[in-house]
Amino acid sequence: MRLLWALAVLFLAVVTGCEDGPAEPARGPLSGSVTLDGKPVANGQVRFIALDPGGVNVLAVVTDGKFNVPAEAGPAKGKYRVEFSVPSATKTRTPNPDIPGEWLEEASETLPPRYHRDSTITLDYDPAKVQPVEYKLTR
Repeated sequence: MRLLWALAVLFLAVVTGCEDGPAEPARGPLSGSVTLDGKPVANGQVRFIALDPGGVNVLAVVTDGKFNVPAEAGPAKGKYRVEFSVPSATKTRTPNPDIPGEWLEEASETLPPRYHRDSTITLDYDPAKVQPVEYKLTR
């Protein structure tokens, strides 16, 4: 009986200890603006991709040239690669590579690759020193 109690106590100690995982990094709000050729981007996205191990990837929706991410969904301290997406207002039909005979309707990207897949734009973010960011894109 003592052996069963000892095993139960040991099991509870291990389970309780496992619940305390690594602490979540401190996150902060992030806001800013995005223009294209001097005009506010009507609809788009900005992706902040963590370059540091403790970073948190963030997606911000751009509406009328502005984006705003609350602290609970914002980035942690660190360096981020910044990618932009501004989809076309019209969609094109392409064959679905995963389901033969099916079609996908997708909006094409209007920005040059230097702003998305080839982006070299970075952001050094510190939640203790929050300030709006401004991105002025040109074609």
